[in-house]
Amino acid sequence: MTTKEKQKKRIPPKRPVKKSKKKEPQKGLNSLQAYNLYRVVLISLLVVAVGISGGWKLPFLQQEGYTKKIVVTQSHLEEIFKKAKYFTVDDQKKYTVYNQYKDIIGYAISTHDFASHVRGFAGEVPVLIGFDNDSTIQGMQMLQHNESGEYIEFILDDKLLEKWNGMTFDRALYNKVDAITSATETSEAIIETIQVTMSEVTGKELEEKHYPWTLILQWVLTSATLLFGLLVCFYRPMKNYRTTMLIMVVIVMGFAYQKMISISFLHGWIVNGISLDSNLVSVVLLGLSVLLPITTKKQFYCHYMCPFGAAQELAGKISPFQKRNMNFLKIRSIPLQTVATIVLICCIFLGEYPELSFIEPFPSFSFRVVS
Repeated sequence: MTTKEKQKKRIPPKRPVKKSKKKEPQKGLNSLQAYNLYRVVLISLLVVAVGISGGWKLPFLQQEGYTKKIVVTQSHLEEIFKKAKYFTVDDQKKYTVYNQYKDIIGYAISTHDFASHVRGFAGEVPVLIGFDNDSTIQGMQMLQHNESGEYIEFILDDKLLEKWNGMTFDRALYNKVDAITSATETSEAIIETIQVTMSEVTGKELEEKHYPWTLILQWVLTSATLLFGLLVCFYRPMKNYRTTMLIMVVIVMGFAYQKMISISFLHGWIVNGISLDSNLVSVVLLGLSVLLPITTKKQFYCHYMCPFGAAQELAGKISPFQKRNMNFLKIRSIPLQTVATIVLICCIFLGEYPELSFIEPFPSFSFRVVS
């Protein structure tokens, strides 16, 4: 047998070419949709837990005749009237304060009885107002509230409640007081609460509300950042501007105005209601963060609008260290953050949980407050 004949025998036969079958459209949820749905379910459970722990008036939990009470104690009055020994309260919700010799040394009213509808970042911010026989304000004291302790301490250190001292009710009604930067929502709510109370007590109408230029600037910058994020997310030619968008998110949504979605943020809204005057952009942001992952598969908040995530990504761009595998932050393939969230949900259902702002990184953007 010649060499050519041997080579012919060694040539394998041609295999029939298989025709590629068209992939049938996958039925049901894909992995990304399932992941997004899981996140929505987890957040929904968190919302329900927070709501029930905060006293949602659900039909099976509602107590007949339940009304929220803000209690005024002896210690509150002693902060205003140093010689106060005991007090009485009449039908008009006015507190009469006595010294040890049973002499009247002053009076007080609680804004809760006149302006409970005014909301701050995390609900009502009631104030006890002390005054003398001539209705001249002697001092004010914060009552029970749900605001973060750091923000209230920051406001008190800035002496906001002393801006009305020595004024009669008539003068206090029209006293122009500016909100405090870095605690805008809370300080604005305190100012409005006092003004509404003065209006109710004196019977005089409030001046027409004018939005300050600082609030208008906040709306403009946060709305522009939100729109910029939507363009980078959905308009392909804008993808090259992602770094610019991240810087804008860190500065505007982070350090400047703290517009971010967190557990403490949701807690305040769920339990105490929403003030749209200062939270309109946040409401829109929350709506987009829930709807877009389900309808478009885009993790809009986490990948585009989260100040903490944006700061991490920017740090990664300039960091000299290589990226590392973070699988050690999983428990049997379940991310540690998921485990932590489930534990927190259980704790909230049981009514035992820490100050929510302490367990999240977001308050670190309020550097003037947390410092």
